[in-house]
Amino acid sequence: MQAVLALDTSTDVCSVALEHGGRVHFRHQLEARAHNRLLLPMIEEVLAEAGLLPSDLDALVFGRGPGSFTGLRIAAAVTQALAWAHDVPVLGVSSLEVLAAEALQRVPAATGVITLIDARMGECYWNVFAVTSAAPEALGEDGLDAPTAISVQLEARCAAQAGMWLLVGAELLPESLRPAWQGCELIAMDAVMPNARTLLTLATPRLRVGEGRPASEAVPVYLRDASRWRQLDDPSPDRRVSE
Repeated sequence: MQAVLALDTSTDVCSVALEHGGRVHFRHQLEARAHNRLLLPMIEEVLAEAGLLPSDLDALVFGRGPGSFTGLRIAAAVTQALAWAHDVPVLGVSSLEVLAAEALQRVPAATGVITLIDARMGECYWNVFAVTSAAPEALGEDGLDAPTAISVQLEARCAAQAGMWLLVGAELLPESLRPAWQGCELIAMDAVMPNARTLLTLATPRLRVGEGRPASEAVPVYLRDASRWRQLDDPSPDRRVSE
């Protein structure tokens, strides 16, 4: 791959990374409800920095979710538009996997990673990842559950493997619900967000072996249907994760 552009708007962070000629050009900004304003200028900036036009891209990568409903739609729409216009493959990567990889960059000696994203309505998006030499390996499908149900499932998924486990999004799982299985150390990590540079690192090897898909397959993964999301239109200030 000569030029690969990665986009992630699955949380309050808007993040763009472009790999070209052995360099990564990167923009990353935390600002709630601003993806529609920030994303396209960020893309223009990294392309200009690399001396490229959109037509020079060889592939597009996006954080497919789960996460912010509006953010996921923005990333998927921009990815589809660029891919169709310039006939390049696309690849979606789980936002929870990106979180796991980001956490492992900070604590590479970990045995595994538990990732949580606030889904509102008293629920969390979540998954569990084992550590492999190439990338975090999901031990199941991305899920949507209440913290109590997640706690029960964590012990079943993780207890067989003693060691150091990272809990990303720890503030979403109260200490009283955190599993304490024998032989394991749980490290809470609160300030980890999806990052387009990490997304690029995960996706580039997959593109090289032909995992890119047509533009029509650049679709978000919500895990919650649109009818339930319409109940969240109230932008009350006590909502902790933006739409």
